Amino acid sequence: MRLISLSLLMAGLLAACSLNAAPSTPRNMQDLVPHELPAPTLLLQGRITLLAQTKHARLSLVGSNSRNTDPRRTLPNMVFDVVQSQSGEVLPLQRSLQLSDNPYWDYIVGVGKIWQDSDNKQTHIVALPFALVEKNENCVHNGVITFDIDTQDQSSGGFKSEYYYQISSETCAYFKADFWGRGESKFEAKQYTNAALYLQHYQQEQQHRLNTQTLSQLSTRYPELSLAGLALTGQIKAQDMTTYGLVVNDVHYVADCPTRAGLYPFCEQLVLPSYSTAKSIFAGLSMFYLQQQYGDVFTQKVQDWVPQCLGKQGRSDNGQNEQWQDVSFVDLLNMSSGNYHSAAYHVDEGADATLTFFNATTHQDKLNFACGHYPHQSPAGERFVYHTSDTYLLTAALNNYLKSKRGDKVDIFTDIVVNKIFAQLRLSALSNGSRRTQDAEKQAYGGYGLFFNTDDIAKLSLFINQQSASLATEPRLLAQGPLNQALQRSAEPFGLTTDFSTIRYWHSFWARNIDSLQLCDSPTWLPFMSGYGGITIALLANNTSYYYFSDSHQYDWSSALPELAKLQSLCHPPEQAKLQALQED
Repeated sequence: MRLISLSLLMAGLLAACSLNAAPSTPRNMQDLVPHELPAPTLLLQGRITLLAQTKHARLSLVGSNSRNTDPRRTLPNMVFDVVQSQSGEVLPLQRSLQLSDNPYWDYIVGVGKIWQDSDNKQTHIVALPFALVEKNENCVHNGVITFDIDTQDQSSGGFKSEYYYQISSETCAYFKADFWGRGESKFEAKQYTNAALYLQHYQQEQQHRLNTQTLSQLSTRYPELSLAGLALTGQIKAQDMTTYGLVVNDVHYVADCPTRAGLYPFCEQLVLPSYSTAKSIFAGLSMFYLQQQYGDVFTQKVQDWVPQCLGKQGRSDNGQNEQWQDVSFVDLLNMSSGNYHSAAYHVDEGADATLTFFNATTHQDKLNFACGHYPHQSPAGERFVYHTSDTYLLTAALNNYLKSKRGDKVDIFTDIVVNKIFAQLRLSALSNGSRRTQDAEKQAYGGYGLFFNTDDIAKLSLFINQQSASLATEPRLLAQGPLNQALQRSAEPFGLTTDFSTIRYWHSFWARNIDSLQLCDSPTWLPFMSGYGGITIALLANNTSYYYFSDSHQYDWSSALPELAKLQSLCHPPEQAKLQALQED
């Protein structure tokens, strides 16, 4: 019955598209992809082109019942090459961020499915997960595209048909909307000599996914556990929670992926934006890696590696001449350059003038802001003032430093973050892309602009925990001394104070004091990564981690801690702290 209803639904959708644009309201997401898929008899390999049609595009802002004529309703034209497995997986050759000519959106296409229509053996149906990504930003809107293939039209090596698309969820605090409509799809058959290699890499990626189970399975093992506490239902509305999960004893427990139109049918491939967790994952981990390799990266001076800063930030507010030469790489990592307008929390970062930096699309324009916008007001290394532009400046400096070691063709993101760290963890191909400047430099942003799925997040958190806990005799990718400081796993707590007495910042990681919860016998600071809109990746003791992605503007996850303490102790054993202190010495 389910397969028949899906076939009828698809026929109805496309018939409606042919007669009068798109359906009047979005469909249930689960109806777009069946639970049981009849095996395909068609092997798809070639180029798919999806052409948008503005007149058939629908957009409804969340909270509004009226259709919206917002120009952002039009999808970008999407072009991508695919190969297909025998089991019916449709694999785009590029699964990371793709740029488009659309003024509002770039896009990501994930691994989809193809199956034979149960009512018409001549027809196959393709469904693909995709995401719209705001131009030059990190906001993500996840959806599904589906279209029919009539095998009788394959004689010319291609086909044309109509596609239906729908977006019913996002991780974007300032723009929430439902998109749906239709466009024109084209397929051109091609042969790729490396098709088998792409499929092999994807199969290996799947084989190396962490052992993944549902949160209901976790609650069965721990009946006293409150999933509502982990979901932060007291602070975050269900419609604002993209997903959440945790890693316990090397098992990844993950929630469903709800949308405003039912569960998302490609939950494993839901695209999650990094936002400022990239400051830890990109800038922080690359610093720890290079420190382990070369031993001197933390003390490098900014002006030695970013000549554009020379003369840009020359004077303090009192007229004294101060140079960027006093600022080291680690000062930028700690958000303590000493250059700022206001030391109050988020005043600089939230100022309208900062849009000059975020809206800039060239490396030079971003450097002009990062080097010259803020006056020098205090000695470097002493005061925490949060600037995303500082992380961009650090990333540019690291890129130049790396070129001096390995040649002009290397890239800090591709050659270090992706090839040396992500590749070892077998992260998804989705994670291989980064927002970059749109010029010859193509400088990766560093402070935001990465994309992951839930398995990537679980692996990254487990990796960071394990690197911190590794013994001196074990191979390490990351310099353990500064990593342990960042994760508050040294004999004494580390970190610059912030405007909040229970929050510190050190080496691109945040730390939260949990003494008021009385969960530990000694003072305890828990390290975490944080992203705009309400994103947290917490790194807990015993290789446990907890994360949530939301667009609720809620950053307080302390109510989840009593539940997490039921699974594993949140306190570091005294003997572990002593061992780590000895290792650092």
